[in-house]
Amino acid sequence: MKKVLLSIIMMNFASFVGAENLGLELSPSQVVTKAYETFSKGDMEGWSALHSDELTFTILGDLPQSGVHKGTEATIDKVFEVLPVHWPGFKLTELNRYIADNTVIVHLKMTAKGLETESLHKFEVIDGKIASFKAFDDTQSMFLSMNKGS
Repeated sequence: MKKVLLSIIMMNFASFVGAENLGLELSPSQVVTKAYETFSKGDMEGWSALHSDELTFTILGDLPQSGVHKGTEATIDKVFEVLPVHWPGFKLTELNRYIADNTVIVHLKMTAKGLETESLHKFEVIDGKIASFKAFDDTQSMFLSMNKGS
């Protein structure tokens, strides 16, 4: 009985202080939350640490950041450095989240100068790291807002 009670207390404590502070593996949803937090802070080192070395980062459409990017460095160079150039003030706000095993789908509000739309992001988390990401963005709204400054 003591072991069961201790296990329950530890699980509750881990959720309170954060599993990573106790050396416990984060759930896929927690890893995705950390990825958004590090992205929004501009902490690319922290963001990179949450992704596997074999990361496949896919942006659909025909925008400057579109394509299949392999690895964190390519993603930072070809996606994250492009966003503020074309969409000043780029920001993501989570609206909802759907979780099935190691797949996390996040419904987001996407805003920037001249842009207000929604998006879905799909993550696959394997062994505590994000292995793949695919953005289902409103590319028409993004394209039109990008060209307003031209």
